[in-house]
Amino acid sequence: MGGDNEVKRVKSEWTMEKYKEYKDSGVQWLGEIPSHWIIKRLASMFTGEIEVNKDFYVKHAFKFNFGELVSKNEIGNTDEYKDVYSKYSLVKKGDIVINGLNLNYDFVSQRVACTPYDGIITSAYIVCRPRQTVNYQYYTFLFKGMDSIKLFHGMGTGIRLTLSFKELRKRLLPLPPLAEQRSIVSYLDTKCSLLDTLLSNKEKKISLLQEMKQRVIADAVTRGVNPNVKFKATNIPWLPEIPEHWEMSKVSSHFRQRNMKVSDKEYPALSVSKMGVTPQLDNVALSNAEGNSRKLVKVGDYAVNSRSDRKGSCGVSKYEGSVSLITIVLEPFDIDRGYVHYLFRSNPWIEEFYRNGRGIVADLWTTNYQMMKGMYLPIPPLSEQRAIVSYITERTSKIDTLIEKLTKEIECVKEYKQRLISDVVTGQVKVC
Repeated sequence: MGGDNEVKRVKSEWTMEKYKEYKDSGVQWLGEIPSHWIIKRLASMFTGEIEVNKDFYVKHAFKFNFGELVSKNEIGNTDEYKDVYSKYSLVKKGDIVINGLNLNYDFVSQRVACTPYDGIITSAYIVCRPRQTVNYQYYTFLFKGMDSIKLFHGMGTGIRLTLSFKELRKRLLPLPPLAEQRSIVSYLDTKCSLLDTLLSNKEKKISLLQEMKQRVIADAVTRGVNPNVKFKATNIPWLPEIPEHWEMSKVSSHFRQRNMKVSDKEYPALSVSKMGVTPQLDNVALSNAEGNSRKLVKVGDYAVNSRSDRKGSCGVSKYEGSVSLITIVLEPFDIDRGYVHYLFRSNPWIEEFYRNGRGIVADLWTTNYQMMKGMYLPIPPLSEQRAIVSYITERTSKIDTLIEKLTKEIECVKEYKQRLISDVVTGQVKVC
């Protein structure tokens, strides 16, 4: 069943009606509100005067994670963190936190979160502590709705469009009766839970399809596509056997390193991610360093991010441009570029690539070309490499079509969820 049909079915099962009477709110983004609701300034419902963690007692230090506040590891009272965490803001359960930094970056519905329990958070964020007249869960929904229509973007100041409580406190907000706030929260909790389950099921299907795609790629580039082929031992731990007519040879036998430094002012900036090699987004800052601070990439070069936290970030470039200096850039020869693309993006190779890396901790773990060039690759005959590419392309294109369909369905459900929240918290529909 398609995403549109599922949303239509869900909407048809949820009977919603309008309030009997409405009035002009006097607030442009709100429009009309139920006649018995009132409008008040945010400052009369929330305080932004939050105590700083000066005595350094901390158990949970929060961070944003996809629209929720999650705790970092339990910190405790250690001198190691004192200078940092003594400047954080103390937050209580029910405080609403808004990330008002860099409003020119798009984080739809991810700038607002509610603290699940007492803790601390960086003082760079806005903390809105509700007074007794408001239900913090209702206003969490309201603020998330405001965020989804990018209402906060127009309130920021400065080069980075930063929002402060001083500016936010002047905003006019709807104030339904407290009992009605609670009813709205109860309704949205129930309906959003159902929509979240629907989203979760679709995301699980995508994960299974991605695993299937990865198995197709890994099997083809390490075992070929002939089910009747005989195998031989390689004495290489990550790939113990290959078809008997294949060879194992070092990376340096099939690639030349391209290590020419260039400027992003002369060569367009490219990003190397799990999406492959793509033009860098406009909102990503370019280098301000003088001279040549990036590395040249030409069309057909293979680029791989050497950092362990960028696992699988690699691909054959369709563009000429420049990449970060931590990127390994290779010019393939005597090997099919399509085969290279799939081989280096297969899980067995990715794990072996990072196993050969070095570093102090996981986040600083890297694999450089000196380590990479001595690694062994499975090399089929050139004609078979091309046949493998055709096989993978055909099989994975069907999987990609299913993933794309599910992704569109997810976006459809998310849009409906955002609209539902917005309509309910602003009184456009009656739920109690």
